[in-house]
Amino acid sequence: MASDKLDKVALLADSRERQSAGQFKEKQQSLQSQQAQLQQLLQFKQEYETRLGNYSEKSIPARQLQDYRLFLGKLNQAIEQQQGIVSEAVLHVDDARQHWQDQAVHKSAMGQLLDKREHERQCAFERAEQLEADEKVLAKRVRDNS
Repeated sequence: MASDKLDKVALLADSRERQSAGQFKEKQQSLQSQQAQLQQLLQFKQEYETRLGNYSEKSIPARQLQDYRLFLGKLNQAIEQQQGIVSEAVLHVDDARQHWQDQAVHKSAMGQLLDKREHERQCAFERAEQLEADEKVLAKRVRDNS
């Protein structure tokens, strides 16, 4: 009965470890996506600043220059916001990694416990076989001496 419970606990530990690994993978993918969005914003900003620099060399209406600068200000805000999202995603990845590692340690401990139990069963079986063999030899000696 106890071994059935132990097997169930080991299966549960395995399931939780696999689930944690999946969550970790999802968090990593989300982080990569957020980082890609940040890179796109940064690249767009660089391209826009380059365009603005090119326009500065030429004469550009003040209104258009003001619009460019206003847009760059909004773009900088979006970049800051995205950097915050990326930082938060990094924390989520770290938390998910730690949870997965904790679950993996628990799964490993359960595996070691099951291995130990199996080893003990095997030793008990071998002792029983040895005892039976010893009893047969003893019984044969007793018959032979009679």
